[in-house]
Amino acid sequence: MNALLYRLAYYAAQRLRGERVLSRLREMERNQWRSADEIRARQWRDRRALLEHAWATVPYYRERWRAAGLEPGDIRGEDDWAKLPLLGKDDVRRHGERLRSSRAPAGLVAATSGSSGQPVSVQRSHLSWANAHANTIRGWHWHGIDVGDRYAYLWGVPLDSEARRTAARKDRFFNRTRLSAFRIDRESASAFHRELLARPARWAFGYPSALHAFAEEVAAAGLDGRALRWRAVVTSAEVLKDWQRERIEEVFGCRVADSYGCAEAGGAGFECERGGMHVAMESVVLERHAGADGEHEVLLTDLGNRSQPLIRYQVGDLLGPPPGTACGCGRGLPVIGKLSGRAGDVIELPDGRRLNANLPSYIFKHHARERTVREYQFVQHDDGRVELRVVAGPAWTPAVRERLVGEVREVLKLEADVRPVERIERLGRAKHRDFVRARDLGGTA
Repeated sequence: MNALLYRLAYYAAQRLRGERVLSRLREMERNQWRSADEIRARQWRDRRALLEHAWATVPYYRERWRAAGLEPGDIRGEDDWAKLPLLGKDDVRRHGERLRSSRAPAGLVAATSGSSGQPVSVQRSHLSWANAHANTIRGWHWHGIDVGDRYAYLWGVPLDSEARRTAARKDRFFNRTRLSAFRIDRESASAFHRELLARPARWAFGYPSALHAFAEEVAAAGLDGRALRWRAVVTSAEVLKDWQRERIEEVFGCRVADSYGCAEAGGAGFECERGGMHVAMESVVLERHAGADGEHEVLLTDLGNRSQPLIRYQVGDLLGPPPGTACGCGRGLPVIGKLSGRAGDVIELPDGRRLNANLPSYIFKHHARERTVREYQFVQHDDGRVELRVVAGPAWTPAVRERLVGEVREVLKLEADVRPVERIERLGRAKHRDFVRARDLGGTA
């Protein structure tokens, strides 16, 4: 099946699911060329509509805003909007049912992988999903790629057999060839390179750390990365480091375009052909919130989610200063500064093995849905012992502990003592790390 047929099948399937991605995409592609003032005015109307909906139908917001002395009529501009209380991940986990709208439209649950150490599940309406898909496809168009174009997919592989079969069906539907991002070595990289030469892909998508590891292995094996003839490489889910970008572009001879978002609120930013990371103003509000330490964290509001609205949601990422000049592409969409906080560092296990840092988060994705684990962290002691500390969720049972022992053994090839704790310790202002040394937390061997 050629790219056009894949494209037609995709839009038809999304429409049957209740997500009018194509119509949203067409509107967004028109909207991007409007003036910044017009785009901001259109977004403000959407903010007001969401505010009224949340006040009328979501008990949690109504109670919190009243406690803060606020009503919808008090929010007349962006300065007033900044008075609305922040929404944290713990708020979503603790008060999820009271965050649901009494007039919630149909949708689907989005579960985070828990890469921040705090897995969260959110019910997102079909409009929210349609917005997210349309924003992503618009970003692809900026780089000459489209739905249906065959692509290389460097991502995770689900743990259980049924989820693997589902992933394989999705790979076929989306016309992509997958390489597991968790164990990229010389053998797997060389085999993937051969497969892509035999069945060419127009572009590649994946974690920055996985794409960088693939580039390094291709180069070390003496293979020609440019022979793959990729039009672009799109990265997501981790912070793209400058040195990763440079190496990927050097080996494959194409532009790297970074994208930003989260499972709870969808896509929030995408780099254009001039390198500016543009905010998806039609579907999200992205704010820079100053903390007491002078750092700025990202707040997201999903404008399309009327099912379980997230308003001024603390994603957990940090944001650098805004760029001093406007992007030269001519789009009216604003540009954000450099993001930090989604680490893709390589984990070094006690036996010397090196693994992609996202691998542990895959163990906990289904635990977020089942509400068995709220937070987790692996702690390595000086004597080599590894402890998995977990903050139990409402569905935790003693059987979950044994299940986790087995999952860690299967996925990481690691023996870990699972210990429920009241809270997870963190190091300074830094985002949660899946693996830490006990000495760094003040522990001993």
